[in-house]
Amino acid sequence: MKPSELLNDIYCLDCLDFLSLIDDNSVDLVITDPPYLTTGESWDKVEVFTDEVVSELFRVLKETSSIYVWCGIGEKSQSLIRWFPLLSKYFHFKDLITWKKRRGIGMRKGWLYTREEIMWFVKNNDKFIWNIDSQYNENEENQFKKGFTGYECKSRFKRFSNVWTDIPEFLGNKKVAHFTPKPLEALERIIKVHTSKNDIVLDPFMGLGSTAVAAKMLDRNFIGCDISQDYVDEARKRITG
Repeated sequence: MKPSELLNDIYCLDCLDFLSLIDDNSVDLVITDPPYLTTGESWDKVEVFTDEVVSELFRVLKETSSIYVWCGIGEKSQSLIRWFPLLSKYFHFKDLITWKKRRGIGMRKGWLYTREEIMWFVKNNDKFIWNIDSQYNENEENQFKKGFTGYECKSRFKRFSNVWTDIPEFLGNKKVAHFTPKPLEALERIIKVHTSKNDIVLDPFMGLGSTAVAAKMLDRNFIGCDISQDYVDEARKRITG
């Protein structure tokens, strides 16, 4: 099935069943946040980000595509360690982004946990898309005219680094259905640098639909699924609301 037949909706399906519907080499970007096995929620009890899933993601992505996978590393969250070998088997590793949160979690006997990671891989290291103009932080406080050695810079703005300290986390409330929604600002940053308008962004673990919302805001198409009908219903409300 061509992605055009699935565009701009979220489906209540197992991710492997959903991925089997998508043609080879037809998706421009994957951003996904699989269950970490840390929350105790019903959807977070069994490892679902498997070799078979990663193989399918490799199949549906174009040669110019990137894949971003949210993950964690710590006493309770070791998804980075589990998933890195799976992704490295198929994709070329590019970078590990650290997202610095503003509030911490964790036990009192230990360092306060204030970080989360995003692994970035590409399908073909010689062909991946990188929109150079989208890599700059265009806030007023990030302007400068010359580099450290006095040479003229390509942009008056500083480039985003692989440590993100400028994006606040979602602090949560009872009105939000999902346990771990990711910030739209982070998703928009990734989408801008790797896609153009009308490209297709895939998330096979949509949850509350943040990837879809960010894609829609930037005039990109999205496709995705979640195993929970409740989350799919909430995500559809966000997209159409």
